[in-house]
Amino acid sequence: MVRYGYFILLLVFAIPVAFATHVPSRKIVEIKINEVGKSEDASENVKSGCRTFVITEVDVRSFFSKSYPVPLKFNVHDRYSPCFSRGEVKFSDNTRGEWKISSSGGGTLLWDTGDVATLFYDDYQWTDPFEDTYSSEN
Repeated sequence: MVRYGYFILLLVFAIPVAFATHVPSRKIVEIKINEVGKSEDASENVKSGCRTFVITEVDVRSFFSKSYPVPLKFNVHDRYSPCFSRGEVKFSDNTRGEWKISSSGGGTLLWDTGDVATLFYDDYQWTDPFEDTYSSEN
């Protein structure tokens, strides 16, 4: 009887492992950049500085390949920047969303399902007009 118990336990644990499939990594298949160097701040000084934040398709690909999830507070408090760019991204697994990336390296991805991911990428190469103003460095 004990042998049958061990046999059943073996089956319960071995079958899922034996039939587990590898999920291939998702790839970006399309990027649209709809706005660059924008700010919702009314100050002409800020708007002028934000115009220097010009993000490219290569930058957006790097952002989504190398960014990592962070709490929303990190992007809106510790790494707040009034400068942003917006666009859309489509992945190889047929998921898509709208993105907003700030010059500070913070960003959000609003999935077409309504879910939101808050992300941060510290090794960006674009011009950040407010790079010396953040309260914490990562």
